[in-house]
Amino acid sequence: MRLRHGDARGTFALVPEVADLLAKSAPETLLCAAGGVADGRGLAAALMLGADGALVGTRLWATNEANVPAPFHAAALAADGDATIRTSAMDIARQLPWPSRFTARVLRNRFTDTWEGRDAELQRVAASVGRDWVEGLASGDTERANTIVGEAVGLIAAIEPAAVVIERIAGEAAQLLGSY
Repeated sequence: MRLRHGDARGTFALVPEVADLLAKSAPETLLCAAGGVADGRGLAAALMLGADGALVGTRLWATNEANVPAPFHAAALAADGDATIRTSAMDIARQLPWPSRFTARVLRNRFTDTWEGRDAELQRVAASVGRDWVEGLASGDTERANTIVGEAVGLIAAIEPAAVVIERIAGEAAQLLGSY
């Protein structure tokens, strides 16, 4: 089994497959599920699927402590999971040489609408487009740079302190798991 960040497998089917593999070949290895965990339901599901814990990416990105410009938080709060797209356009613009199969999930915006599917052309103008992207990020322009979030963005209703988020997620998961 060859698994990579940003590859084609979804959390729901992948976690139990990896859990079974680890149980046979490396039972001392901890399994951390990632992808779509933003509340207690997601954590409980990850644990029920065989994970030992979960990476809570987008939900913790949307906290007071995260170093995220306010306009990017606002864009995320206004979005749902369908507003996201997997793309390599921002990495191409910033001249980060990821293999083409590895993409990032971001909110769709003017930048992605302009450059998605135009990788060869973007590579030719990457220096100037990349500078514009970085300037957009620095200035909080959510149309020139990307809001980097996953599909769980639709589960986020407020920017809160990380401790509140973690406490709520853990409490919800404990309550759900205790009812089985």
